[in-house]
Amino acid sequence: MKIALVCIGPLRHDSRVLRHAELLSQAGHAVRIFAQAPLPETPVNDVAPLPGPGSNLRIRLGLVGRHAPASLWPASASLLYWASLTRLAARRQLLDYRPDLVIANDWRALPLASAAKRACNARIIYDSHEFATEEFADSKPWRLLAQQHVAWIENRFIREADAVIAVSSGLSEALAERYALPVKPDVIANMPRKQPGVFRQTGSTTHVLYHGVVAPRRGLETLIDSVHAWPAQYRLTIRGESAGDFREALVNRAAALGDRVRFEPAVPPHRVVEAARDADIGIFLLSNSTIHARFALPNKLFEYLAAGLMVVSSDLPEIRKIIEGTACGALLVAFSADAIAELLNTLTPEQIDQCKRNSLRAAEAFNFETEGKRLLDIVERTGRKAPL
Repeated sequence: MKIALVCIGPLRHDSRVLRHAELLSQAGHAVRIFAQAPLPETPVNDVAPLPGPGSNLRIRLGLVGRHAPASLWPASASLLYWASLTRLAARRQLLDYRPDLVIANDWRALPLASAAKRACNARIIYDSHEFATEEFADSKPWRLLAQQHVAWIENRFIREADAVIAVSSGLSEALAERYALPVKPDVIANMPRKQPGVFRQTGSTTHVLYHGVVAPRRGLETLIDSVHAWPAQYRLTIRGESAGDFREALVNRAAALGDRVRFEPAVPPHRVVEAARDADIGIFLLSNSTIHARFALPNKLFEYLAAGLMVVSSDLPEIRKIIEGTACGALLVAFSADAIAELLNTLTPEQIDQCKRNSLRAAEAFNFETEGKRLLDIVERTGRKAPL
């Protein structure tokens, strides 16, 4: 089949889209990715680059202009969605490609997939990635200006999909309930490729790692605030792409901690696990305030497992299943700096090392080789459907 993977966002660090494209190409399909720069540093599949979003000011103005009207007039969302050079270029290039199947990556790609369905009878797989209608629900401006636009778009187009994918069983059930879907979405978790396990014993310095997008609502301020109460031999590394002025604010927040906190740039997706192996503990924090966060199953969890790290996380249902089922780490009793420090002060090197060994064993099961088989099954099943 001719398959289009549509991603209205930067491709360089979208490891999920890159893995899916590579797998489908290896299975014999013709694959083209439609995505924005920056592109990966290493060559990938056929890519149709889309115009970038521009400056932060332009992004904010565009979001207000396109999204805010739906808060008063929801039906405006379908029209204003197309008030974007990126999306117009994506539609033109996608229809020129004439795909047999479109994999729409998150809600932003759904109207584009729908256009291909109307123009060339393409089938649609909607890879929801996140729970779109609550992705930033803890931000009041987002709730006031953008939430209704996102909800309208997803509600309008999700039923046109021939198959829907979610990253966790909790999100699958939530999507099915929200939109009264006749079939629960399939679950394809966001896991890295299987890699050789390398155990590294905890040394005299214990390294704690957060990697991923460096942005608000990921508990990074709370994490930094906890460091002063960590055991003296503990160090924190925050590695990832930063959003706007947020990184600078975090650097200033950590200034008094000296070399106990360091910031590093993101590494390419294929090097994420390798780079993480220098740490001992992988940590991430999400509040339990929304469905989006409650049923999250982030890629960093599985990357920490593959790197052989002990995992420390907020106590959320989907994550709890993994941590308790594999004995790879510990759950925080509260979303607070005190709770983080209290937990780290109870750990011994022997406990950390046992969790690290358990993580490597867990990674034998939790990897993209397993998830990829499910994706190929979904693609084959969807491709067999007769076009409308």
